[in-house]
Amino acid sequence: MSRMNHDKTKSFFGGRGFYIALVLCLAVVGVAGYLALVQQAEVAREDRDTPVVQQEPVEDIQRAQVPEPVEETLKPEELLPQVCSPLDGTTVTVFSMTELLYDETMADWRTHSGIDIKAEEGDAVKTAADGVVKEVRYDDLMGVTVVITHEDGYETQYSSLQQEPPVEQGKTVKAGDIIGLVGSTASAEADVGPHLHFSVSKDGKVIDPAEYVQ
Repeated sequence: MSRMNHDKTKSFFGGRGFYIALVLCLAVVGVAGYLALVQQAEVAREDRDTPVVQQEPVEDIQRAQVPEPVEETLKPEELLPQVCSPLDGTTVTVFSMTELLYDETMADWRTHSGIDIKAEEGDAVKTAADGVVKEVRYDDLMGVTVVITHEDGYETQYSSLQQEPPVEQGKTVKAGDIIGLVGSTASAEADVGPHLHFSVSKDGKVIDPAEYVQ
């Protein structure tokens, strides 16, 4: 009797039982696959519904973080108002404080703090703007010289004039007033001939006087 039951059990697992187990395994695999497909479909739907944020290239981000240079508008320094030229003539030596110019008279290279305007002996020299005569002097190198002070720290200097200019220290002058005559008294610029050495300074610092010569 026991042997008969053992044979039936063996026959069950060796026959139909095998196929039933196989079907159950396949069913489990199928359910697992179905669930996986459902999950993937749900993820895809969420991705589709989520707004796409376009990523900027790294270079664009870095460029955006760097502020663009701002071109600062600089107001030009207010110069001494040019009312008139001190002398009508030809500029033969220019202003140069950064490059050395060869000086024919001194036979060397040096800076030049003004401009030399060549003219005829005795031509009238006029003040460029309203001011007060600061000094009238004879300079060993620049000859007869008149210095006039103006507003805001400006000064104008007129050198190589003839002797005895028609102004004196402390006199108030208006633009265009005659303050001297063209001469040849500047020993340091003797080779230039009759001329006016004209210079402009602000707060003691020389600036290019070409702005004041027409």
